[in-house]
Amino acid sequence: MSTQAQIDANRQNAKKSTGPKTAEGQAKSAANSTRHGLTANPTTIFENNPHERSQYDSLKAKLLKQCLPEGELELQTFERYVFALFQVDRARQMEIDAQDRWSNEPNNEILFHLMERILKLCAAQERRADRALKELTKLQRDRVLAMDIHTEVYLFDKIVDIPATFPMFEVRKADLSKTSAGLLAVRLMALMPEAREIVDKHRASKLAA
Repeated sequence: MSTQAQIDANRQNAKKSTGPKTAEGQAKSAANSTRHGLTANPTTIFENNPHERSQYDSLKAKLLKQCLPEGELELQTFERYVFALFQVDRARQMEIDAQDRWSNEPNNEILFHLMERILKLCAAQERRADRALKELTKLQRDRVLAMDIHTEVYLFDKIVDIPATFPMFEVRKADLSKTSAGLLAVRLMALMPEAREIVDKHRASKLAA
């Protein structure tokens, strides 16, 4: 336990250490206090910051109800989208703070460069969020279209595994007259072992003739 003499000494020392005196030193101190983490991974950001972890979890829960990802591939893409969007929100708040500091010292180059860097990082995170959302949309669109194919295949009493990465929308969009759900189902079933066996026998018989 500290004695009164030690407490008094600490108080005197604190008075002597009042932080940077020059504008440049104060600007560096302000920049150092803003550990933006806009290029960090989730573990680094949330490790010692339960408040931001709570904000992220709240955003993720809201978006999960709207995006409804299924399967590991969609979930991984969804995670990238949520984290990038969370970083955009953080960057925008930091941008406001940096602009406020710079407006008080418009001739301070350090604050100006800090503001510029945050703006660039915010834009980069926005692009990441957009890319992830587009990829998630594509995966989900192809999954929904694949359901039509599965239905058609089921009518033939068959089971065909369709990869989640199969560009179903692009294939069907190429020529709708040739890519109906039924036709695609037949094409996919043609890849099954029993179908290949029939084709091979047919080819063998033609060659023998």
